[in-house]
Amino acid sequence: MRLLDRIGPPWLVVGLVGTAVFVITLATVQRPTPAWLWLLYGVGLACWLGFVLLDRRSPRTATALLLACLLVSVAAIGPAPDGTPVLLTCVGLAVTCSLPRLSSRVLAAVLGLTFVIAGGGTLAWNQGATSLFGDLAVLLIMALIGLSSRQHQMRARLLASYAALDERARIAREMHDVLAHSLGALGVQLEVAEALLSERGDLDGGLLRVQRARLLAHEGLDEARRAVAALRADVVALDEALSGLIEDGRRDRGLEVDFVVTGTVRPLPAGATVALLRIAREALTNAAKHAPGSAVSVSLDYGSSVCLRVYNAFVGDTGVPGHGLTGMRERIALVGGTLTAGRSGEGWLVTAEVPE
Repeated sequence: MRLLDRIGPPWLVVGLVGTAVFVITLATVQRPTPAWLWLLYGVGLACWLGFVLLDRRSPRTATALLLACLLVSVAAIGPAPDGTPVLLTCVGLAVTCSLPRLSSRVLAAVLGLTFVIAGGGTLAWNQGATSLFGDLAVLLIMALIGLSSRQHQMRARLLASYAALDERARIAREMHDVLAHSLGALGVQLEVAEALLSERGDLDGGLLRVQRARLLAHEGLDEARRAVAALRADVVALDEALSGLIEDGRRDRGLEVDFVVTGTVRPLPAGATVALLRIAREALTNAAKHAPGSAVSVSLDYGSSVCLRVYNAFVGDTGVPGHGLTGMRERIALVGGTLTAGRSGEGWLVTAEVPE
């Protein structure tokens, strides 16, 4: 985290600056000042300090103290011989308008009451038109500043909420892809094994299905680990994850895979990493299924965008991928990428690209 971000959290800045304005303003009050005005100033300062101390511990009490501070300050504008209450009101009004926890109706009522009291007090104490319009203009500017801060905070919270929902959807999608594929296939193998053993007494066939189910469980566990790793902050680099995936393909499926990485390797967002890994997995699975024994070439290029290419040299009559590749195309679109797949020369080429 940057040093400046750590030095000045918003709550600390508001508390220190607002308190400094109160102290300096009250220290320079024009003399003589009636005792009852000093009493109002003291009450306003006490309410402000209460707000600063309780804002993070008891927001409701702190908000009530802030509104009391604002009310006391604006009530003193008319009878005060100088601009002291105007400055105090500016602090209370700006902070009040910046609070997201106040509803729009309450805030509108507070603003209306503030301007009515300020304007009515100025007229009642014959402060003059210049003082009236000048004070109201200053208060309006401070209110707009506070409202701008409030809008910024509410927008940031809304974006954070959207980001959290997107992350939850992404996690659900990852878990669904892993569990639906692995557990679905595992269930089929176990059902067939049960039928072979109970209905036909075929021990060899049943054993073969159980062994296949065990392999599927192992593959599903590996996929779940990759998905969890990709969702963590310490996600494995894409080139390393692809190397592991290719090694699994060589060991479990007997694939002959040539893997090349070009360009300057750099970290990618977790969503893009997972999408490219899923596409590579689907492409290798299709190559093993539709073109067994053919050579496969995988290239990962870190250029202006990150591009993954998977090419297998031979495609049989059933070489067109099914719904899996369609799902991958939808997945990579969610991270702003594109995917193309089709015949290229004597083979089949899958190209996935994610912009920076």
